[in-house]
Amino acid sequence: MSPNALPTMDCAELERSLDAYLDGEFEAQEIGEAEAHLSACPRCRAKVETQARMRTALKAKLREAMGGTAPGGRAPPQLRARVEQALARERRPLWRRAFAPVPIATMAACAAGALAVLVVRGGPNELLVQDAITYHHRSLPLEVDAASMVPWFTGKLPFRPAPPHLEAGGAAAEGARLSNLQQWPAAYIRYRLPTGQAGLFIVDDPERRFDAPGDEKRLAHGVVRVTKGSGYNVAVWRDDEIVYSLVSDLDETALLQLVRTAQADAGR
Repeated sequence: MSPNALPTMDCAELERSLDAYLDGEFEAQEIGEAEAHLSACPRCRAKVETQARMRTALKAKLREAMGGTAPGGRAPPQLRARVEQALARERRPLWRRAFAPVPIATMAACAAGALAVLVVRGGPNELLVQDAITYHHRSLPLEVDAASMVPWFTGKLPFRPAPPHLEAGGAAAEGARLSNLQQWPAAYIRYRLPTGQAGLFIVDDPERRFDAPGDEKRLAHGVVRVTKGSGYNVAVWRDDEIVYSLVSDLDETALLQLVRTAQADAGR
């Protein structure tokens, strides 16, 4: 994989958004990522082909059953309208489908592929950082504005995220959404910077399993690890049980200064 190339979709992510892919709801970048994965994953390719055939057969049966010459006749216009309205309400955008549960059978079918990904891309901590880069780069829609984000997270995560004061370094929060890094639930906050953009992932790590890769930088208020990938720099630091992963297109010096300012403000 090129050091500047973003990873393709993995098996679990494609499974969660299979209906959206077949419905043509993917954007151009997502189509590219899905097709790159399908070209290298026979299991997922077979899954897509099977699902597509089932959908085609189902549509044909529905057309036959609901046609004007069918024994049951055509459904009344009022019923058809109510069904269409209900379906429209149930259609969820891709960024919400991403958090739907993955069927166990699909996870088992893709286990071998997932193991290969671990071997190619590195250990689990490296994957957590790569996830942060990927999900920030996709710029998925925000679910809540900046003014309401802290109370909004209450009850939606198994911990209460406490965002650092990046505003002290000139960052302006735009809003937030739920996210995840691998299997870890995370809060995601997007910031607008004077010369760029940043995304902050907050995860709870009471067992201290998260040991970020990268170069260790010792600041006045703690240790920060900095790594890079796909044109982004990532700064990862810990505040007791909480781990912060800040992804940005800032250069390393500017990114560390932003973290330094936030830590100094928190230490007052």
